[in-house]
Amino acid sequence: MKQTLLFSFALLFFFGCNSETIQDAELHNLVTLLVGEFSNIEQSEKDSSFNHLKMVNTRIWKDKPGYWVYSELFNAKNNDAIYGQRILNYERVDSSTFTSTAYIISNAKDYRMGWKNKRIFDKLTIDSLTVRDGCQVYFTKSTSTIYSGKTRKGSCSSSIDYVEYIISDFVISRDKISLWNRGYSAKGKQVWGKIKGPHKYKRTSKK
Repeated sequence: MKQTLLFSFALLFFFGCNSETIQDAELHNLVTLLVGEFSNIEQSEKDSSFNHLKMVNTRIWKDKPGYWVYSELFNAKNNDAIYGQRILNYERVDSSTFTSTAYIISNAKDYRMGWKNKRIFDKLTIDSLTVRDGCQVYFTKSTSTIYSGKTRKGSCSSSIDYVEYIISDFVISRDKISLWNRGYSAKGKQVWGKIKGPHKYKRTSKK
């Protein structure tokens, strides 16, 4: 009997020490919806103008304040063709708004497929990252399981010569991420990105 009680207390202590304290349920829910492996294979099969892409979002730095996510976007048929690597920090702005701030990794190639071994990010420090100024995405909660997000018009500058700024639109729902990136000229004309609509990703597994 004593051994059973001791074992039960040990389990409670173990799980109590290793469970995450959730201070903001809505923010936690947003990040939970985002984290995982996603693919737009269904979209690419219906419309050949969309390449088959994979997106992997995985939480890192759980010992640091806030929610930190490593995000990688790549070609499903060629894992070496990586289109984007970012570290994202998710925070609450006010009672109804959340934001994600994107950070550039200077030696990003060293962290390719880092989601396979998250310990690789332990050697990275926040100070070594570069913030993408003006490219914050502002999210609001539409329903209990749907969040919509958008960058502010004209604030997210682009490294592409003919693109003055980029606008990113997100719709996050259970097991789905809709992402529409578009680039505009100084005159406000779309000159980069899909015209038809967003890339539509569906969850293939949790991460």
